[in-house]
Amino acid sequence: MTWAYGVQDGLPVLALSGNLTTAASTLLHRLLGEARQQGQAAVLIDVSALAVNDTETIALFASIMIEALQWPDVSVLICAPTTEMRNLLGAGAVDPRLLFDSVAAGRAAAMVAVPSITEDLLPIAGAARRARDVVTEACLRWDEPSLVGNAALVISELVTNASMHANTMMTLQIRLRSCHLHIAVFDGSATHAVARQAGSAGVGGRGLQLVDAVSAAWGSTALATGKVVWSALDRPGSP
Repeated sequence: MTWAYGVQDGLPVLALSGNLTTAASTLLHRLLGEARQQGQAAVLIDVSALAVNDTETIALFASIMIEALQWPDVSVLICAPTTEMRNLLGAGAVDPRLLFDSVAAGRAAAMVAVPSITEDLLPIAGAARRARDVVTEACLRWDEPSLVGNAALVISELVTNASMHANTMMTLQIRLRSCHLHIAVFDGSATHAVARQAGSAGVGGRGLQLVDAVSAAWGSTALATGKVVWSALDRPGSP
């Protein structure tokens, strides 16, 4: 396998050719990490000259797409797949909404502004209620009514958890991406949020289990100022 890497119109483009190898996995993961650190909106992968290998192709791109859900996310867009590869990837590894006929089409999609909402919250009793109102209004504004229930559940649990355990100012951030609704709560505590088993009395430890149950992915990421706890919810149409 050979590859070429460059930045076009501010977006990193990785062109792969030949037969897919395990080296591509390390390369793609490294580039994705660099794109996150640099605040890039997307990584474009040109697969027009890449040979198809069923097992390796699915495994590699599935792992990359899972990693791309991490907060703050960087969209990984697969560009110029052959018909065979499009059918292969679209069958399970990659959401069809992330497959584009050309690099130019992928670049155009990546440059579209991402709808987002940010709001600061105090760690008080009414914070979770306010957060639910914000995410409900966002889902309705973006014409995603089917996400209201899970989004309200997730944001309520994340804000309640931050209020109880971090007890600092919080920043709520909601973003609508091609395949997911991303919800994040930033706080000033470095202590990671961890899902715990419910106690013997059935009290406590269940909030983040609920988040895990409804999320495509979720996590707690350390920041210089504390941490961010995030969740990615599948939009309708996700495989």
